[in-house]
Amino acid sequence: MGKKPGKTVKKKTVKRKVKKITAEEPLSAKEEQLCREFVADFAENQVRAYMHTYGTKNYDSARTESSKIFANPNIKRRIKELRDERNKRLEISGDRVLQEIAKLSFYDPRRFFDADGRLKPIDEINPDDAAVISSIETYHKIVGEEQDGVAVLTKIKLPDKGSNLERLGKYFKLFTDKKEVDLLQPLNITIKKFYRSKKKK
Repeated sequence: MGKKPGKTVKKKTVKRKVKKITAEEPLSAKEEQLCREFVADFAENQVRAYMHTYGTKNYDSARTESSKIFANPNIKRRIKELRDERNKRLEISGDRVLQEIAKLSFYDPRRFFDADGRLKPIDEINPDDAAVISSIETYHKIVGEEQDGVAVLTKIKLPDKGSNLERLGKYFKLFTDKKEVDLLQPLNITIKKFYRSKKKK
């Protein structure tokens, strides 16, 4: 007699549900804070934003963890939303940024002086020219034998045209070789104004 065939036992396959990350999932409070820290930082430094949010002091650890979390599509979505909100609020656009860089690149320093070569008062400088001034410093000093005069030293600093022209050139891909050329040095203009007033009796 032959052997009876044995029963075939089917193994049950247990399927585990894997949670998929979708771009529609809400972020945790910490993740939301991380996104805001990142966008608030002008340099948008991932590691720095992670360290500020999670209180991590170890740079290497923060770099590893930040690279993982910033790869999350939810984080990317939220960062884009925050950027768009900021740009709309500040009326920032690519065209406007290029226009401002162009102002820093092509300003004429002669427009800051009157016909006699004296620095114009700030309220007489047109808004576009005034916008390129990096800083203004004013000093007052009592002068004269009788200490009855006031010397006013006004110092304005204008932006480096060379570096801004280079930024524009790189954006528009105008440079064909890798040779670096120092186009212009930063321009500093110092103007002295002297006023003499009589002492009050």
